[in-house]
Amino acid sequence: MTNQYTKNTAYRHSPKVETRLGRPDVDRLELAAKQAGITRSDYVRRAVLWYLDNQDQLREAERETQVAQAIRYATDQIVKAILSAADRICGMLARQGAEVGTLYELTWRACGSAEAKEQFTSAAHTAKQRQRNRLEADEKSIAERTKKVVTS
Repeated sequence: MTNQYTKNTAYRHSPKVETRLGRPDVDRLELAAKQAGITRSDYVRRAVLWYLDNQDQLREAERETQVAQAIRYATDQIVKAILSAADRICGMLARQGAEVGTLYELTWRACGSAEAKEQFTSAAHTAKQRQRNRLEADEKSIAERTKKVVTS
């Protein structure tokens, strides 16, 4: 660290600061200072000065972490809401399908002649084809809009 306070000579006439550490922390300090090849005092001095020099960055990192957590929470809530809506839509479609099936069966049974049943079958096939065509157009439109969102 190239800081004016890393030199012992800068402290000859400086105030002394003391603190207390538990034995496990002192042991960790001893080991770290030994590995760095400096005294405990120099190690603590460098650590305190580094912390003072980097406080703003540490606070900013903490704020960024909080923002990231808020975004993650909001995203989770949005996903839950979408899944809940999808479940409701699927349930409604299932009920609607059952009702349409019932109406189809009742209409089929009401057709008295073979010709009426043939006309009903033809009309049902035409209606299904129209629905498929609309569905395909809707799917293409949704795919295009989604692609624009994803790629922009």
